[in-house]
Amino acid sequence: MLNPNTISVIQSLKIVLGFSLLMWQLPTYATENQNLNWQNSNYIQKAFNEIALKNEYRKTAQRILKWQKPIRYAFHYHQMPKNTLVEELFDAHLKHLADITQLPISKSAQANNLTIHLTSDKHYGKVIKKFTHTSVKNIQRDSNCMGSFKTNSKNEIISAEIVLPVDHVFSRGLLVACIVEESTQVLGLPNDSDWVHPSIANDASKVELLTGLDYMLLKILYDPQLKAGMNRAKSQPIIRQLIEKFERAGIIEKAHIQVNQSGLFPFVN
Repeated sequence: MLNPNTISVIQSLKIVLGFSLLMWQLPTYATENQNLNWQNSNYIQKAFNEIALKNEYRKTAQRILKWQKPIRYAFHYHQMPKNTLVEELFDAHLKHLADITQLPISKSAQANNLTIHLTSDKHYGKVIKKFTHTSVKNIQRDSNCMGSFKTNSKNEIISAEIVLPVDHVFSRGLLVACIVEESTQVLGLPNDSDWVHPSIANDASKVELLTGLDYMLLKILYDPQLKAGMNRAKSQPIIRQLIEKFERAGIIEKAHIQVNQSGLFPFVN
């Protein structure tokens, strides 16, 4: 098994990402480039409603959930040594999310509101129970990694936790997928759906890295016109206007190219 603490970070990144993309992501690139049906404005709006207004674990009031204040994140280790590789991957992806959303996201040793818990498979369930207080039964058995967030009375996300069982995700080739999916979902895209494609929110697909559709969902969610707490009826005209604006500006057309310019993609080039 690859031991990331014994080789250089850059070499490790290329090995992990290169292997993942070889096995999973290359077919996805071909699919996204050849089949751009997801760029249809009606499809984007329907996908946004599915991923942003619903939750895979519970019913919701279908209101917009988003951060209104900067994210400050920190790593918390549970009975395991510091893992530079994992931290580098999180850093790169969180910077990518900040660039897309224009939401300030930075690492902070103090007063952090996003905690990334790095643990082992053995302690995965205990860490989930202690720090996330989730009510979902058997989540440690039914998930490879998990993320959760808390909101205030205005539906603003005020804190989040990500739990990653490092040995488990390494052994199954899920390190990159878990980092990307959980970090992205805690921004306010909490649902999974098998029909939304191509997207990291589709657990039935082989998508590991952000797609053009994911890029657009994030751009819509973090546009200043869309406010935390907006209900479905109030948000729909605004979402439609934003999609039309992005379409006129050519952002939708180029999204699947633009999303590949930073984040974890450059590590394999």
